Amino acid sequence: MLDCRAMEVFVRPARDRADYEACVRLQREVWGLSDLEITSVIQLIATVHAGGVLLVADSPERGLLGFCYAFAALRGGESHLHSDMLAVTPAARGLGVGLRLKWAQREEALRRGLRLVTWTFDPMRAPNARLNLHHLGAISRELLPDFYGTTSSALHHGLATDRLMVRWELDHPRVERRQAGEAEDQPGLEAVPAINAVAWRHGLPVPSPPRLDLEGPELLLEIPAEWDAVCAAGAGLAREWQQVVRIGFESAFARGYSAAGFASLREEHPRFVYVLRRDSSPVAAGSDGSHDHSLHEPA
Repeated sequence: MLDCRAMEVFVRPARDRADYEACVRLQREVWGLSDLEITSVIQLIATVHAGGVLLVADSPERGLLGFCYAFAALRGGESHLHSDMLAVTPAARGLGVGLRLKWAQREEALRRGLRLVTWTFDPMRAPNARLNLHHLGAISRELLPDFYGTTSSALHHGLATDRLMVRWELDHPRVERRQAGEAEDQPGLEAVPAINAVAWRHGLPVPSPPRLDLEGPELLLEIPAEWDAVCAAGAGLAREWQQVVRIGFESAFARGYSAAGFASLREEHPRFVYVLRRDSSPVAAGSDGSHDHSLHEPA
């Protein structure tokens, strides 16, 4: 793993063909997609020219470490950016490169007079949920079942590609506090009702059927700590998890909850939970952004 403290890292707009080609190579490295499913150099150039944003994290010593790509969007009649990809080279993961790219994306959107960025992510991947909801302060009110269908990426394990659509409301006080480095205070989550329970069998987490009758200002929805390990154990268990999480989110969103936080609870086994909060002014599903395969891997 690289040590970003020992080298300079710059976040800047892509500026030439070499930058665009490096982003294509990183798509292959991170997601293992077939060429037909990769966003090409030509497409990147065209959408950036039309108002999109392609930012790269660049090191003079190591070259391109990651990129963040968004295109102009108008879903729901609101001009915004839709962040379609965030990728960090495997050697630089866990060093904050993804966060730097996202905060730079926010600055660029605000500079253009935009107040919203949307994207989607796999709800089963705890590192992505932590980045998006906990560190960046985004929220979700919409789940998109099997959004991409079956893809060529080994990271998807041939499973349904359910995605949470998130809204990053750039000038919301919650987001401004995150940028200032203020962590969300989430005391007492152990006492919050959980939509699903988890039993451990042969070293693997097995979900209970979701409870859809729970009410309260907050609810929890648990996901596995290691999604790839669950998938490796068998497609049946992975599909069972996906179904429980899908139903849990859809039921909660329909009753006015938002996925507004993500936390880890330290017990006998590590627990990773979405924090669902009752909206005071819910937004109808389908009124926010578009799509994204960002952050299949932790950044």
